[in-house]
Amino acid sequence: HFSADSKGTEIIPNLKAEKRFGLLIQPQQNYEVVSSSSLNTMMTINNVTVLLVVLLSAAYLTPSTNALRLYFNDSSTHQLDSTTTYDAHNIFVSSGSTLELINGASITAPSSVDDGESAIRVDDAKFIGVNGTIIGGASVGGVGVTISTSRDSEFGGADASFGSGMTVYGGDAARKETTQGGDAVQVLQSGSKATFEGGVYVAGKGCSPEVCGVTSYNGNAINVIMGEVIVKGGTFDGDFYNLKGSIQILGCVEYKNGRINGVLSDGSVIDVAYVGEKQPDIVYSASVCPATPATADPTSRVGPGRSFSLSLVLASMTVSLAVVVCL
Repeated sequence: HFSADSKGTEIIPNLKAEKRFGLLIQPQQNYEVVSSSSLNTMMTINNVTVLLVVLLSAAYLTPSTNALRLYFNDSSTHQLDSTTTYDAHNIFVSSGSTLELINGASITAPSSVDDGESAIRVDDAKFIGVNGTIIGGASVGGVGVTISTSRDSEFGGADASFGSGMTVYGGDAARKETTQGGDAVQVLQSGSKATFEGGVYVAGKGCSPEVCGVTSYNGNAINVIMGEVIVKGGTFDGDFYNLKGSIQILGCVEYKNGRINGVLSDGSVIDVAYVGEKQPDIVYSASVCPATPATADPTSRVGPGRSFSLSLVLASMTVSLAVVVCL
């Protein structure tokens, strides 16, 4: 039996037993709501009352093989911060709810292939990453953050924003059951949107023959199946993959020979491979680009932004030679 000071989201009654803080918790039909304002909570297990620190509230818990699954589905706004480290957790945000990560929150998905979900999955909901670290399924190629929208969703499209204080890792592949490294962020359905204002995003690494018996691929820094991605800033270690969605890049950047490189709107340097039939949408950003974009002579060996070209250099050399001959 849980009790709390204020209301949150009801804990579903049909849970199985789960281990938590070394205790085997047998959920009961008469669970009350759990509140984030009440950390010290009394629990009765088989008529024995123990004192327990509640990890999170306004969320209900369901068991998995080696992890806790936390669900935010009450259409309210919730925050996670550094007061608790969420190791071996799968967090689900749905039904128009909003989850904010602030003050160095840390979330790591479980390392079991049975619990290979994303560290955070946003379905028909909103995610705001301000400051924190997210790690997808360690050693099993799990995804850091997945953004997904249901068809005809009553809550609108899923929306995620990532600020300069965020770091997201795809899980590395380190077991033979794993096919490849995990994506840092993936966007699945039409109507889903992810915006990157800054931060660091690292694709999970593939497996080696010594560990897995075969060589597997790395994950992607950004993986778009459908939906929309807007990149204004950030540091990306891994490819951009776009199947049927759109990826918009803002800054002094160019797309050439399968790569995106240049300077993003936040001043970060970008140099990543881009894979997809549809080219990325490059948007000029005055905050980092020159007031008048340079148009370099095709024969010039100097980069954009210079006020002279090779033809001018050759002209000056001709004048110099004429002077020497006269002398």
